[in-house]
Amino acid sequence: MKILLAIVALASLTISFKEAKRAQSNANEIYFKVEVMQDGEVVKEKNDIITLEKKPFKFKLTYFKTKDIFVSASWGTYYYDYPDEKNIFECNDNSFFKDCRFVSIKTGNEEKFNANKDIYVGDDSYQNVWFYDESIDWYRMDEGVTVKNGVIHAEVTVENIYDMDKRDERKFQESEYNYKIGKIDQDIYMVFATEHYENGMEHPIELQREKFTLMFK
Repeated sequence: MKILLAIVALASLTISFKEAKRAQSNANEIYFKVEVMQDGEVVKEKNDIITLEKKPFKFKLTYFKTKDIFVSASWGTYYYDYPDEKNIFECNDNSFFKDCRFVSIKTGNEEKFNANKDIYVGDDSYQNVWFYDESIDWYRMDEGVTVKNGVIHAEVTVENIYDMDKRDERKFQESEYNYKIGKIDQDIYMVFATEHYENGMEHPIELQREKFTLMFK
């Protein structure tokens, strides 16, 4: 029994060491890039803020060393204010997800090929994953994803806002929670991240996280 416990403890330490080593080695790696475009031009970020007109825009996505980007678009800062030094993929409550951020089971079911040209904006209950898999004949981004020299290029056009919080309150008409971008009257806090997971790991390892606020004028 003591030998078995020792083996289990050693295996756990080995996994933890591997996780820490991988996290350290990947700290400065660039796995993806997110840019925001409006009127065909990239809008520059200033002090973590991207200022847009109240009209359609696009997320321009480049996947260098990953095939999926976890996304939070929210009116609040539950994801946005998560400490940089902590793993945003760590979750120790698999029943109610208390204090958990990016957890696969929370992923929303967006339309294939971004048919409605919208983004879901919601509280800590919601997240999305913009992924690309050559073996699957659909994805969540705009139709027309390309792969060049192993790098994935995609876009997500935003013409409409789908307000998950208002929808969940069940006291608003659909036109009040599913509306054109021209009617937006709040900032959106955007968080993007990607991870790595292997069998035996307690949590996926966070590889990269990016965030900024979309402000509308």
